[in-house]
Amino acid sequence: MKCIYLDNASTTKPSTEAKNAAINAFDTDFGNPSSRHTLGFNAEKLVKNARGIIAEKLSVSPSEITFTSCGSESNNMAILGSLTMMRTKGRIITSKIEHKSVLNIFKQLENEGYDVKYIGCDSKGIINMDELSDSLNDNTLLVSIIHVNNEVGSIQPINDIYRIVKEKSKAIFHTDSVQGFCKIPDKFNADLISVSAHKIGGLKGCGALYIKKGIRIKPFIIGGGQENDLRSGTENVPGISAFGAAVDGYNSKERYNYVDKLNEEMRKINVGEILSSDNCSPYILSIGFEGLKSEVLLNALAMRGIYVSSGSACASNHPELSHVLTAMAIRRNLIDSSIRISFSHELTIEDIVEARTIIEEEATKLIKIMKVRR
Repeated sequence: MKCIYLDNASTTKPSTEAKNAAINAFDTDFGNPSSRHTLGFNAEKLVKNARGIIAEKLSVSPSEITFTSCGSESNNMAILGSLTMMRTKGRIITSKIEHKSVLNIFKQLENEGYDVKYIGCDSKGIINMDELSDSLNDNTLLVSIIHVNNEVGSIQPINDIYRIVKEKSKAIFHTDSVQGFCKIPDKFNADLISVSAHKIGGLKGCGALYIKKGIRIKPFIIGGGQENDLRSGTENVPGISAFGAAVDGYNSKERYNYVDKLNEEMRKINVGEILSSDNCSPYILSIGFEGLKSEVLLNALAMRGIYVSSGSACASNHPELSHVLTAMAIRRNLIDSSIRISFSHELTIEDIVEARTIIEEEATKLIKIMKVRR
């Protein structure tokens, strides 16, 4: 049975370049980057090279890149690390459609006495800019708004948000770009940017945080002083090297345009209701099938070799009503029945046509069965 993997927002298959880079770091340049001998120097060069590649992709300085274990850690370091250094509790702002690694931090901070504002969004998953502007004041410490939503793919106007934040406050601006880095070719501004390796063909267990020069972050791990004293501990050289290789081989514009064609092909589906707007990232497409539970459809599709998800992979272990689709005011019966299809440049048009046909067949069949049972 042929398998068609359509869960790339959850994780991607490591690229050949990433795997080769990791193998080299395991087999040849396996030294500790802090060791003062040839193998250590070689490992240090691998880390330095990857840091430079990622910095160039973000149009920043290599010294502003700190490696982490994942996007969630980068988000935690950015938000908690910067606020801790401020030594005061003021207003902090985020949106209602953030990844849980941001949203749950803000809920925790709210319980600790911070003045938290959660910005709403429209039916397309774009935050309310007027509400954001009105929420900013002289007491605002930090604003964190996701770049590309991980459930529906909505792309926030990051440059406009950055401008408004800086015009109306002295707040630090952070963006979670885990689903946007490399995939969205447009350049954007922020003081702190979270990225992850395994969403773009790198390995799991590696991420990075861009920290603009002048932004103070409390050290996340205390020890030997690695990563500019912010995250001590021996670096994950295979993961970091693979991350750099994945980024280096990522042609953002070319892949964006190709994946957009895949997305358009899937949008021809003749059953269900598409929940992602036309202006969303082409890498993510959310579809609701009224009258059908998403988990039932997921299982049926998996039996036929089609792999999708019911939303954020991080939330799948704690099933609940999607906070993203709820914020978008999507009908409850569509939220319960939604699936997330996420694409990769390695897929073909033929793959999408075949997957779409199978989704149509299984969804139609299951909806009929559900109607009969009712």
